[in-house]
Amino acid sequence: MSQVLEQRQQIRELVEQLPNETLQDAILLLQGLSHHTQHRTRELELLAIAQRHLPLSQQERWLALRDKLEQETLTEREHQEFLTYSDLLELWNAERVEAVMELAKLRGIEFKTLYQALTPQAAIN
Repeated sequence: MSQVLEQRQQIRELVEQLPNETLQDAILLLQGLSHHTQHRTRELELLAIAQRHLPLSQQERWLALRDKLEQETLTEREHQEFLTYSDLLELWNAERVEAVMELAKLRGIEFKTLYQALTPQAAIN
């Protein structure tokens, strides 16, 4: 029997040994543990969204295209590539703001504080 199965069996045996008057307390304890696990899982999902970024090679390409745009030397194909990157980054930024808002709410802290903590300094300046 695997360790997890043994642990689950041990929990069942312990629950069976509880006096009836403590069953409600046991239920509340287990619900609290379950909620904590779900809460932590959601936090990790939100952090993944908030910290999402392009791979380095694509970041470098987007920056090169942005420089060419500023210099007005983009070809039509490069312009379309730049727009594709820009649309993706705009979408990710909107999703990032939503994720940080939800994460701040879950953690009971101000959005601005968490947003600044999760935003690299180079992106702020």
